[in-house]
Amino acid sequence: MLTALADALSEDPEELMALGVLLGLIHRVAPEPAVCRQLLAQAPEIREGATRGEYAALIRLTVLEVSP
Repeated sequence: MLTALADALSEDPEELMALGVLLGLIHRVAPEPAVCRQLLAQAPEIREGATRGEYAALIRLTVLEVSP
């Protein structure tokens, strides 16, 4: 599911990242409340000023342990 979240974030990589964006995308990739809570618990902290593309890369590097 985190891969799907990172892919969704990459759709508009220059947009600024925000908690509302994260919550909306989590709900889009996993509409079940229990899965949403699990994904939110696994997601890293959003750095101020980060873009969606940067946050997608952070998920891939830190949580999914995918190297470039």
